[in-house]
Amino acid sequence: MSYDIVGIGNALVDIQVRVDDEKLNELGFTKGGMTLTDLKEQREVLHELRGLSRSISSGGSAANTIHGLGALGSKTYYIGKIANDEFGKHYSEDMTNCSVGFPGPDADSHGTGTSLICITPDAQRTMVTNLGISSELHSSNVDTTILSGVRFVYIEGYLWTSENTREAAIKLAKEAKKLGIPVAFTLSDAFVIENFRDEIMDFLQWNVDILFCNEVEGTTAANNSNPEEAVHFLGDLCETVFFTRGEEGAWVLKQSHELESVKSFVVDAMDTTGAGDLFAAGALYGLLHGKSMQECAILGGYMAAQVVSHLGARIPAHSHKKIETIMQLYSEIE
Repeated sequence: MSYDIVGIGNALVDIQVRVDDEKLNELGFTKGGMTLTDLKEQREVLHELRGLSRSISSGGSAANTIHGLGALGSKTYYIGKIANDEFGKHYSEDMTNCSVGFPGPDADSHGTGTSLICITPDAQRTMVTNLGISSELHSSNVDTTILSGVRFVYIEGYLWTSENTREAAIKLAKEAKKLGIPVAFTLSDAFVIENFRDEIMDFLQWNVDILFCNEVEGTTAANNSNPEEAVHFLGDLCETVFFTRGEEGAWVLKQSHELESVKSFVVDAMDTTGAGDLFAAGALYGLLHGKSMQECAILGGYMAAQVVSHLGARIPAHSHKKIETIMQLYSEIE
């Protein structure tokens, strides 16, 4: 079977807990950020949050994007590592139900990775992540034979937090470049850029065709607090840049062209988890269907708006999937 898009990333199960700002401050985590931790510390935090309602859903940055593309009808494959435990079975079933190609559970060595997501009343998400077995993803797990006929590969920046996972991502990118397959990449989090700046910037320059980032990630990468200057800096490194700006909408910049802007879809945000991931899903879906850069950004904006309107990083079942319908909805935005 040939696929439209192959993605690679940390396969994680999200544990979502609604907290107030006072409790988040007590825990000491940076609001809106991601903190890597071990299972022991994550369990201690969960103990501190006992009594609060929680929900569980499959997650992982690139996995959210690939799942979203599958929900839209694209043929997708995801490379990630999960254990043969209850979380792993839940994860594998979720991927299969959306027709995403997936290798399935591996050994039980460290258990399936989990991300504790603290959601505050303003819909902001703060992640406390135990990578578990996902950190054991290795270049040997990248089967390059699946790239036959693939139109894009998609890679998450979180993989740069481990040498093995970084090597797996680089292997996929380099093999794709050999075959003339465009490489799409998400910066993932300012934390990643701050800690692995040299490696990330080198990868962008030599391997990435399509870059996704939000304003915080983009200005951090460019080391420039001016968003417009930052997006042009990134545009000198990558052919196409999708630069999301929350309620301000998004910019898209394609080399040798002017910066284009799209408005945001207005929704009542409940949980911002997966907003950037689903924006990438919509934009890539547009590229697969030969849409203009602006139309791709509109599709991305719609998907992002849909996912923040409920808990979890999967689009609601009632979301529109026809491009024409989404474009009509955009035209009605005042």
